[in-house]
Amino acid sequence: MKVLLVYKAHAGGAKDPYTSLLPVGLGYINAFLQHHGLTSRLANVSSFTWQQCASLFRTEQPEVVGISQFTHNRFESLRLAELAKKTNPSCLVVVGGPHATHRYREILVRNPAVDVVILGEGERTFLDLVRSWTPSGGCRLDRVKGIAYREGETIRCSPVRPVITDLDGLPLPAAYFEDSLGVDPHRQAEFIITSRGCPAACSFCASPRFWGKALRLRSPRSIVDEIRYIRDRYGLLYFSIRDDTFTVDRERVLEVCRLLLVEKVHILWNCQSRVIAADTVMFEAMRRAGCECIQLGVESGSSRILRTLGKGIAPEQALRTAKAIREAGINLSVYLISGVPGESDADIQATCDLIEAIRPHDGQVSPLVYYPGTALFSEGVKKGVIGEDLFEKENRESFPVRHDPSAGRATRRLLESLEKSAVAGRFTREDFRRHKRSLGYCHATNLMAGESYEEREEWRAAQREYRDIIRREPDNPWGWLALADVLAETGQLDGAREAFREVLTLLPTHAPAYAALGEISRLSGDSTKAGAYYRKALRLNTHNEVAREGVQMLQNLPRRPR
Repeated sequence: MKVLLVYKAHAGGAKDPYTSLLPVGLGYINAFLQHHGLTSRLANVSSFTWQQCASLFRTEQPEVVGISQFTHNRFESLRLAELAKKTNPSCLVVVGGPHATHRYREILVRNPAVDVVILGEGERTFLDLVRSWTPSGGCRLDRVKGIAYREGETIRCSPVRPVITDLDGLPLPAAYFEDSLGVDPHRQAEFIITSRGCPAACSFCASPRFWGKALRLRSPRSIVDEIRYIRDRYGLLYFSIRDDTFTVDRERVLEVCRLLLVEKVHILWNCQSRVIAADTVMFEAMRRAGCECIQLGVESGSSRILRTLGKGIAPEQALRTAKAIREAGINLSVYLISGVPGESDADIQATCDLIEAIRPHDGQVSPLVYYPGTALFSEGVKKGVIGEDLFEKENRESFPVRHDPSAGRATRRLLESLEKSAVAGRFTREDFRRHKRSLGYCHATNLMAGESYEEREEWRAAQREYRDIIRREPDNPWGWLALADVLAETGQLDGAREAFREVLTLLPTHAPAYAALGEISRLSGDSTKAGAYYRKALRLNTHNEVAREGVQMLQNLPRRPR
């Protein structure tokens, strides 16, 4: 049985560095299928034309096609289903993901090319479905738990499938990226998930209805093992933990940090947190273990708006948690929501005041939008503000709740406040000294201090920070990498060359270091050695832009006469 798992972002998302990436969930399904002996392949066709997509189906000839559907790409995913069915009418077309789960009935009624919709998490469901199905005889769909399907003109749902409780038992997506199409493993592997489920009740979020309200957590051992595996295999030194709230279990976070330090994994990372996690000891442990940034779901500085959104938090909690994060020396980023019904100038001003007080280093402002499966959408339909068929009727990637000019002005005001905060909230030289006194040594503080010196072109001060990492932790690639970059920037190519070689001694799979050595060799006039370094970088990562451009430049060099 040949399975092809496909994702295509909407037109705008194809150009976005994050939306264009393959969903992590699709990577888990691929790993689960391959782990159990099936022939499965990932295909990220976000950059493909529709002609290329059709050619892919003709070339691959899959017997089962799994398509990942979000609200933003709902029409693209359905067009993929039509292409797959047109290419091979006997193939089984399966759609899953957040949007599909909450709109399964509408999808099956309106789209004959879709055979099955997977409801909720898909690993075991997809495996059972594929094992039960044959192109000639089909299968008894009612015996596969966790799906919706057609039976004549009737839409039926099979019994609910229990959620996976042992997340540690799932195979790692990054171990099964080989032979993928349109997938950059180095970018994909940066993003990891360590939990499922959310106990919160935010009116604008459908996560609890998709994953369940009960929080399921991977163990610290499993998390650190995944990070180490990706680091060693793909040469990655920076990770983004994309749990809705990584900090919900304090003891788990502390153990992850302990393992990262004791085992000298030497990475930088970021994560998301709720504002109720005002825990100085935990944040300091995270900083020592390499946490570079925490993103807080602040949403608003108005208590009234927070109640409207169902956040269950207060602005005072955001203030306390933000202070603890900054005192630990961690960059602070915030998520804000604008365009809430009934939002007044006073509410926006309260948010601007909160931004000024907590001084985030950056942030995002998103308009409040309708998503299927949310209380916000259900309430809008109930009140007659929107139609039940909103997502099927209009071909838009998102559906803001408000369209009035005041909502746009509110967004601009919040963005301006964030821009001011990014300047006013920068850590100063005195901040870095204070962080070092309170935390002791940690490479993340040195790196951040060095970067701030580089921005002011204080090259010697930056070098001191990086050399301090090397002196204390000669096995930490970050010290050598940062030193190499600053030496190259200041024209000290011999020193940069040696530092990059040290990086590769410690982490032989780090493609950027090979690409940088290629650049240094090219600038030094040694095109033969430059080409060798570029090719090595491309063998490790075919998507490395520096190496690809370097090879192109070498090919365009005029040939010397014989």
